[in-house]
Amino acid sequence: MKINITKETLLEGIQVISAGVSSRTTLPILHNFLMETQGDKIKLVRTDMEMATVHYIKAEVEEEGALTVPTKEFADIIKNLPDGKEINLFTGENNKFHIKSGKSKFWVIGTPKAEYPAIPEIEKTGSVSLSPLELQTMIDKTAFSASTQETRYILNGLLWNNTAEKFEVVATDGGRLAVASHPALPDSGEFKIIIPTKILNEVVRFISLSKPDKETQIHVNVASNQVSFEMKETTFISRLIEGNFPNYNQVIPTKKNISFDVFTKELLAACRRAALCSGEFGSTVKFHMENNVMTVSSTSQNMEFTDELPIEYTQEAFDCAFNPQYIIDVLKNVGSEKVAFSFVNASQPVLIEPVGKEDLKYVIMPVRI
Repeated sequence: MKINITKETLLEGIQVISAGVSSRTTLPILHNFLMETQGDKIKLVRTDMEMATVHYIKAEVEEEGALTVPTKEFADIIKNLPDGKEINLFTGENNKFHIKSGKSKFWVIGTPKAEYPAIPEIEKTGSVSLSPLELQTMIDKTAFSASTQETRYILNGLLWNNTAEKFEVVATDGGRLAVASHPALPDSGEFKIIIPTKILNEVVRFISLSKPDKETQIHVNVASNQVSFEMKETTFISRLIEGNFPNYNQVIPTKKNISFDVFTKELLAACRRAALCSGEFGSTVKFHMENNVMTVSSTSQNMEFTDELPIEYTQEAFDCAFNPQYIIDVLKNVGSEKVAFSFVNASQPVLIEPVGKEDLKYVIMPVRI
């Protein structure tokens, strides 16, 4: 294999395949990435056996070939090569991979392609396409509610539920729920799958880096137990999470006996201040609503906090309490000037919705006072 390429192009490719893939492994080969020539492009592949990234970059290919290369060492070398100079890459005897730029020369030991795990081809019979910017928004506004506990494996992913009426992305950790809605995906049929949060966060990161225009589409291909996301020269592949996701519709309150609107930024600031009063067993933020005033308070053994916010509330005095981080996560992601709080009673979950929008719903379990 013999390749000529610019430093900027190679660094961009390494950045795409490096993030998101876990470096914690007992298999030494997984510390490497695969570099393989294909026509006038280089195919870069990285996997940790749970997810994989495949990315193509342009290069001048003088001799075809393939080799796996240590990811960290190779990335560190490329970063420290001179700017503005062409990089020459070529394989030598005993799997030595030579790197040359100007007068700077390195070599690292690689391994043959045959020793690298094969990346499965995903059938595109179940493909759906949507705007990457819209997908990014739906994931950003829900993924923070997914569980991070390994013992709750089903909840370590986001449910994608596409029906004839709408497409929903749902996340929950058992104490809170986030639902983002979108018009039903055209020509896709109905499906219900659980996608690991890990790959969705990586897809969002890639969309942010790529800055796609309004015409760009991301293609999602679903197989029996795998999913892939394809946009331009990059594909992300992951296993699906198998199991039954909780019936989230049963959790969303349908009655609104008590309700009020509040300015998002003001309540977010108050809850952040309340969270500073963290007690021995975790912090609690208390809300007291009465005569168009919301009193936000929290206490611990050594601290106490109170604040007042104006709201439109003329019903009977009402008290409730929550984990402040749950409220903070919603308020900093909801993206609206005001939010609406709706309750059945103080012991039932609260429904939080952005005022003027119908595409987001957040449900949070209360804390007993």
